[in-house]
Amino acid sequence: MRIKVADLVAHYEMIFEERMRGLPIVNERLAVEAVGFEQWEDQDLGILITPWFMNLVLLPGNDEWAENAQGDMSSIEFPSGPIEFITSRDDVLGTYLTAVLFRSVSDVPDQRTARELALRVMQDLFVPARSERSVSRRELLTGLRST
Repeated sequence: MRIKVADLVAHYEMIFEERMRGLPIVNERLAVEAVGFEQWEDQDLGILITPWFMNLVLLPGNDEWAENAQGDMSSIEFPSGPIEFITSRDDVLGTYLTAVLFRSVSDVPDQRTARELALRVMQDLFVPARSERSVSRRELLTGLRST
């Protein structure tokens, strides 16, 4: 089943409205938004911004992850290096992969800043690593890579 980006956003908007609004971990200056989604190796790759987290998301182009259990880890190779994704199984959306960029977005001042961060991460994913070692989330987000 191919998950549409619009369905992902609608689902997390519903979660925000029904379960998250008003909780202390929510940054009310942010909204649910899909940023930078594009086709990559028959999958939709992009970043999901919510008022409580920001994740890199891979939406399947086929049923390749259908057998994955909730929480299974998958290492996906990008030009910047491998990134560990976790399998998310959802009754509404189906199966997709996520990699945490920010567990909390409480310090993000506004939606524009969140969007700029997301677009920077998407660009940095495709910058070749200078070494064979894995790229840390910190390095991916800041662009600081040691050799």
